[in-house]
Amino acid sequence: MFEKHHEKKLEKEHEEALAKWKAERDGYAELLQLAETFNGLPTNEIVLGPGEALFYKIAGAALLDARSTGHWEGASSGFSVPIGGGVRYRVGATHGHYVQGEPVLAAIDHGTVYVTNRRVVFTGPKQTREVAFAKLVGFQHDDQAGSTTFSVSNRQKPVTVHYGAGLSAHFDFRLDLALAHYRGTTEALVAQLRQDLAKLDAARPPAPAFAH
Repeated sequence: MFEKHHEKKLEKEHEEALAKWKAERDGYAELLQLAETFNGLPTNEIVLGPGEALFYKIAGAALLDARSTGHWEGASSGFSVPIGGGVRYRVGATHGHYVQGEPVLAAIDHGTVYVTNRRVVFTGPKQTREVAFAKLVGFQHDDQAGSTTFSVSNRQKPVTVHYGAGLSAHFDFRLDLALAHYRGTTEALVAQLRQDLAKLDAARPPAPAFAH
């Protein structure tokens, strides 16, 4: 009786591990197929240059910018007068000092992010940002937050776009693929994905020893 229970437990654990492995393998196989066959799409939403194609688009993205934070410390001298509704307005000088806080990223616009094989473009009703790959110094993903910060040589401040943690993996890969097409390193990306897929195949969870 105990042995049957133990076998069922092992079978369930194997099924769960196999399902997790299969989901990861299917995901890598899809990425490999994209890398092997996808060359971008045309679009009329932004003006594309010669040989430029759209590799990814995210609507509802945000453009982030660093905003300083801080607070005043010190007492306020003077007197207060009622201005209605139980609210009193303090009149007089404030004696204190301002304490500067750490800068934090805040959304300054919401719009659409486009990734092409030449650049990353954010367009919104208030702001437009372009990160040309020819000017790209580096970039950093924050997959937990779902954002990417780009440093470019023609801008003093970095450009940060936020798209949400649920799209982090998609954005990371599409950007890598677009950069590979720009740099002419698509074959190297395909080779790396094939190696990763081979490692996943070798790591397939083995069936329990008692299974027939």
